[in-house]
Amino acid sequence: MPWGYWDPFEEMERMRKRMQDLFHRFGETLEEETYGFPLDISETDEDLIVRAELPGFNKDEISIKATENSLDISAEHKEKKIEKTEKILRAERKYGHVRRFVTLPTEVNLDNVDANFENGVLTIRLKKAKARKVKEINIE
Repeated sequence: MPWGYWDPFEEMERMRKRMQDLFHRFGETLEEETYGFPLDISETDEDLIVRAELPGFNKDEISIKATENSLDISAEHKEKKIEKTEKILRAERKYGHVRRFVTLPTEVNLDNVDANFENGVLTIRLKKAKARKVKEINIE
């Protein structure tokens, strides 16, 4: 390459490879440490209903934290011990921590929350907060 010659396409290819490497490493970090799980949010006139798929977890491994406008669901299970007489031929089950933090579409009342875990599906029912009244203030 002659001195002073600059190929913008070559530079773009180097940048693409660096970005691809960065995203690849980021994806590995997510899989090793923390990754998400699918969830649905639906509503009735009075409730918000959150359903999260957490197969393979027990209810005592799940933590739920809520504010008036957000929900933080996490679950963690430790690696299971293998009997000394067993020899692992294939191991695909992941152990570790999963977490989802979502902003709720409407404020909820934290005094009336119901959570149920059945067949790997966590169902959380949150009562919607009553709409706050707006008071008009006259200027004297």
